[in-house]
Amino acid sequence: MLTLKLLLLPLLLLLAGATSAHDLVGVLQGEDDLLKDLRLYVTTLERKARSTRLVLEDALARLEESQIDPTAYVESPLNAFSMVRRMHMDAGKILNYLKEDPTADLQHIADYQLHIITEADLTKAAKRLLRQQQLKGLSEREVAQGLLGPQQYNASLSTADCVTLAQHLLKEGEGEQAKRWLELALELYDGTPERVYELLNIDSKSILRDIVDIHASRENWLGVRAALLQMLELAQDRQHILHLLDTVDLHFTNFEICRGQRQLPVSDSLRCRYNTESSPFLRLAPLKFEQLSIDPYVALCHNAIHENELELVIEQSRPYLKRALVDQGVAHKNRVTMDAAFDLNTSAEGLTLRQRLEDMSGFDLSHSDKLAVLNYGIGGHYSMHLDCWSSKDNLNEVQLGGITSFPALGLGVQPIKGSALIWHNMNHEVECDHRTLHAACPTLLGNRWVATQWVDVNGQWRRKRCRRSCPN
Repeated sequence: MLTLKLLLLPLLLLLAGATSAHDLVGVLQGEDDLLKDLRLYVTTLERKARSTRLVLEDALARLEESQIDPTAYVESPLNAFSMVRRMHMDAGKILNYLKEDPTADLQHIADYQLHIITEADLTKAAKRLLRQQQLKGLSEREVAQGLLGPQQYNASLSTADCVTLAQHLLKEGEGEQAKRWLELALELYDGTPERVYELLNIDSKSILRDIVDIHASRENWLGVRAALLQMLELAQDRQHILHLLDTVDLHFTNFEICRGQRQLPVSDSLRCRYNTESSPFLRLAPLKFEQLSIDPYVALCHNAIHENELELVIEQSRPYLKRALVDQGVAHKNRVTMDAAFDLNTSAEGLTLRQRLEDMSGFDLSHSDKLAVLNYGIGGHYSMHLDCWSSKDNLNEVQLGGITSFPALGLGVQPIKGSALIWHNMNHEVECDHRTLHAACPTLLGNRWVATQWVDVNGQWRRKRCRRSCPN
């Protein structure tokens, strides 16, 4: 009773020194605090007892059924799988739950040899059951109800069983079948005592999260949205789910843009003009600019790169092309393209091109990286991502596809040979502007060459002074 001793100690100390009415008021308050703690303690124990009783009653019902004919009981693949799963997964969680009670003498439980049932045993039981499903062409529901072909077993699978089968299938790379088992687990979840599943660390929200992950890995955004809407009904933190739904909407917008269903914006505030402001030289030789967005800044500069410059960049980069990487230098399905670095400082044509990039962007490139030359073949794409301060030059025409998509802006830009797409990914406070989330749509026909110049914010204090962003 260590917990009760610790609770009573402050009260005993108060009583030892309490003589006046003032002191007794303090003792009374101490007693009140103690009783509150005791009431909370008793409530916790009662809840633990109720949960344990539910588990016990369920186990006793199965035990009574199994005693009729133990051999026939374990010959059922459903009973065998459930039994192995319970002993390997549930038993340890239940015993750990009981051990949380500081007043119980659980040493004999602590010495129980749970390692007798291993992960290999669970995997073997799952494979046996799933093999029967495959050979007999059964649905997940038929298996869960014990309808294994011509034989009807007097057994069924629980939500926990279905979730475990789904987890096994996910390890095997069978996402679609795992999703079906998870969906069945959700159906079976209704009517089962909530507290039991809390004890086993299983709840409808975690099942739905697994379904969302499976749909997202297959880029099935309709499925993701449907599962998130179900989560929204259960969630206490609705803002997080709403944010995820907004992200899903961006994927739908991106698909519409890539299909060519979104046109360039038409607005009274957008202009096609000759740019003479970003560099003194442009007063003599202005560049054709098409405004696509004012905030954040997105513009298309027409005829920015000359034909001989296009050929130079492509031909000198071609031998060095390699698979483009993401994050920590790994290849990923979200980015399917080849890239190579091109140093603008190694030739007269490169220096001229660098100067023109500075003129059109208004920035100093002396601290920036080399030009990144990208080649997108058929199917080449780059999923939605952020990068800060960018200028993208289209080095050739694309016959079909290859649109640069800005889903948060509802904007898609078809590649035009020799044009430069310029956007500011950071605001005036040098913070990344998430509205410039963008993607390179798949190239469906032809071959797309792109050169990207990232502009380093360091060294721009002469060209672009820091100031607060305008409030939205």
